[in-house]
Amino acid sequence: MSKQRWCNYALWISVVSQVLLLIQLVGHLTGAFDLTDVMKQEMLAIVDVALGLLATLGIVSNPTKPNSGGYNL
Repeated sequence: MSKQRWCNYALWISVVSQVLLLIQLVGHLTGAFDLTDVMKQEMLAIVDVALGLLATLGIVSNPTKPNSGGYNL
């Protein structure tokens, strides 16, 4: 993989979300913890606000960077 691929915001957002899903699955399967529906809704709201803020600030999508698809660091 090229170095530019590792500097991609969309890649890191995807990796973090997959890691969190893996942690949730392992916790559920081992019985270490289980997230209630209320906890899931609260976490989803926090993530929505964070991603909305990043998009508003142009961090996730930066159309002003030359030669960029909008998702590169």
